[in-house]
Amino acid sequence: MRKDIEIQFEENLPVPKYRQIIDAVLQKIKAGELKKGDKIPSINMLCSQFSLSQDTVLMAYNELKSKGVITSQVGKGYFVQNENPDFKRKVLLVFDRLTAYKEELYDAFKEALKNEGSEQIYFHHNNLKMFHTIIEGAIGDYSEYVIMPIDHPDAFSTIGKLPSNKVFILDQGRKQYKDLFPYVCQDFERDIYRILKANLSLVIKYKRMVLVIRHQKSHFRDIVTGFRDFCKQFRVAFEVTSDCKSFEVASGDAFVVVDDRDLEFLVRYSMDHQLLLGADMGIVSYNETPLKGIVASGITTVSTDFARMGKEMAEMILNNKKKKIDNAFLINNRSSF
Repeated sequence: MRKDIEIQFEENLPVPKYRQIIDAVLQKIKAGELKKGDKIPSINMLCSQFSLSQDTVLMAYNELKSKGVITSQVGKGYFVQNENPDFKRKVLLVFDRLTAYKEELYDAFKEALKNEGSEQIYFHHNNLKMFHTIIEGAIGDYSEYVIMPIDHPDAFSTIGKLPSNKVFILDQGRKQYKDLFPYVCQDFERDIYRILKANLSLVIKYKRMVLVIRHQKSHFRDIVTGFRDFCKQFRVAFEVTSDCKSFEVASGDAFVVVDDRDLEFLVRYSMDHQLLLGADMGIVSYNETPLKGIVASGITTVSTDFARMGKEMAEMILNNKKKKIDNAFLINNRSSF
């Protein structure tokens, strides 16, 4: 059953009409006159009743949707979704996929946000069609949109459909989106260069550095660029390969591996060929996990601080800041390097 909304518009108040609509709905909810599931007037109905423009009513309804107060159903109309009008935030998180370290990011974000609202997470799995579906289905429903973008030109137009003042970029996409949106991201090119330079004394123990990287997404290409720049500047012999299984491993090689499947292969190779990690052969693995501290007496890792990334993003949103943050990149030195 539809519930009408009586609004006494005050023309002399310095409060825009869309805000007066929002206040009227919230007051009805607080008074108990609107309950969860109640249908409220359509945009056209309010326009006709109060001689308003569609833009005015749509702006009010979109803000109420973004706060999780109302929801819409195609072909049916608008309904009260939450009877707690003091609910502050409803944040959409769009991740590429869930891994152990992305879960750490998510947990830190959720913990920092906990008393100020809620979050909803979706995964696009680097599938463009899925990315479109998630974004387009979320327009107007959230107070903020935190996105790990997909590496595809069409992603720009999709993200562009969201209200630009509510979009935040996370983890990847710094280079592509830095002039458009606030972010907390890795600087993939600079990070690998800087961390190898800071640990040059370990690098020169080896005859050759080998980067094993399977993919050609933009941020992986940035890793290759940073790795090559370091090796060339410091005259370190190097190779870049996408397939370590067909690569001719030699004693004195040190590997930087991005994919954990390559890490597993190289650890097994060192055992099968009796190459002592940290002496005859070196391994540095991207992205810290608890298991890497145990495997083969400890695998050296380089990793962005995912917990810090999640916390920084949540604090940016809660404090209404629009920052551009290059997240911390760390090394955990262990016996493999």
